[in-house]
Amino acid sequence: MRKCQLCVYVLLILISQSYTISDAAVRGKKCPDNEYWNEKGFCCDKCHLGYKLKEKCTGPNTRSQCMQCENGTYMDNANYHENCFSCRKCNKPNSIEIKPCTSKRNTECGCKPTFYYKKLADLDWACYKCKECEKGQRKTGECIGEENTKCECEENYYKNGKQCTLCDTCRPECKHLCISSTTPYSIKSVSPTKPPATLPQVLLPVCACIMVLALGVFMLYEGIRLWKKRRHALSLQIPSPASEDKTFIITVPPEARNDAIPFTDQPCETEQSRKLPDCVPREIKIHEFFYFVLEEVPIGRFKELVRRLGVSEQNIGRAEQDHRNCKDAHYQMLKVWSDSGSGGGSNVLPCHRIQMFVDTLKDMNLVSCADDIENRFLSQDTSTPH
Repeated sequence: MRKCQLCVYVLLILISQSYTISDAAVRGKKCPDNEYWNEKGFCCDKCHLGYKLKEKCTGPNTRSQCMQCENGTYMDNANYHENCFSCRKCNKPNSIEIKPCTSKRNTECGCKPTFYYKKLADLDWACYKCKECEKGQRKTGECIGEENTKCECEENYYKNGKQCTLCDTCRPECKHLCISSTTPYSIKSVSPTKPPATLPQVLLPVCACIMVLALGVFMLYEGIRLWKKRRHALSLQIPSPASEDKTFIITVPPEARNDAIPFTDQPCETEQSRKLPDCVPREIKIHEFFYFVLEEVPIGRFKELVRRLGVSEQNIGRAEQDHRNCKDAHYQMLKVWSDSGSGGGSNVLPCHRIQMFVDTLKDMNLVSCADDIENRFLSQDTSTPH
C-alpha cells in the first residue's frame, strides 16, 4: 500500500514538472503584437477589430479564418476570441443612446438634457439631475456630459457651509464692511493708478508683431517663387529664333543655270538623325520583379515597406483577407502599388518606379536588399543593340 502511494506521488510530481516546462517554453516564445502563440508551436495572426476567430491557422505563414461579429455584438480590438461581446443597452432612467453599437464599437450612452452622466463602477453608471445655483450664487460651469453645474458665491456674499450668505458684519470674506481704526470718520480717496506692465502684457504685442512680420516675409517669398516659376514656364513655351526651321528660296537666273554647281543625289544628314539613340531600354516584367522582391525582403518588414510606398491600410487589410498565404497577400500589395503608378505598360514596370522602390528600402536600412534589387534590375546593361 505504501509503495502504491509513493508511486502516485512520484507520478504527480512528474506531471507538474512537465506542465511547468511546457508553460515556460510557451512563455519563452514571443510573437508580434498582431499575432499570438499557437499551442501547436508557431505564431498565428489575430483577427481584426469587428471580427472573431472561426478557425486557427494551420501552420506558419498561413492565416486564421475570422468571422464578423453578429448584430448586437462587437469586438473593439485585435483578438483571437471565439465569441464577441454583447452590446450595451441604454436602459437607465433618463438615459439616451448617443452612438449605436457596431461590430467595431460598443454602444455609447448619455443622459437627457438637465441630467449628467456619472460612473458608479466599472460596468455601472447612472443619470443624475443637474443642480441649480441658489440665491447668492452665480453659474460658472454648465451641466454637460459628466460635469454637474458649477456655482460660486456672488459679490458681497460669503461661503457658509454649502450655502452663500449675505455679508452683514466685518469678516475676512466681507472686507468692504471693515472700517480702519485710523480713519473712523473719513475715508481717504485714492486715485486709481495704472498697474505696472507685467511680462505677459509686454510679450503679447511683441509676439504679434513677429508673427505679422514672418507672415509678410513668407508671402513675399512665395510671390517671388511663383513669379520665377511662371517666367521659366513661359520661356520654355516661346521658341528661340535660332531654333526655328527657316526655309530659304533661292532664285537662279536662266543664264547662270548651266554654270551652277551640280547637285548630287546624296541624302542630307540632319541634326535629328545624328541624335537618334542606338539602343532601346530592356522591358522589366512586373511578375519577374515581384517574385524577386518576395525572396529578398524580410516578411516582418514587408508591411512597413508597402506603407512607405503609399499602399493604404484598407488595401493591406483586403489583401490579407483575400489570401491566406502570406506571400500571395504580399504579391497583391505589390500589385496595388504598381497599378498606382504610370508608364511602362500593363505588364512592364518603368525604371524610375524601381529606383523609388530601391530608395525606400535604403531609407528602411535594408541596404543589402536594395543592393541586390539594384544590381539585378538597374545596374546591369539594360540596352540591346538597335
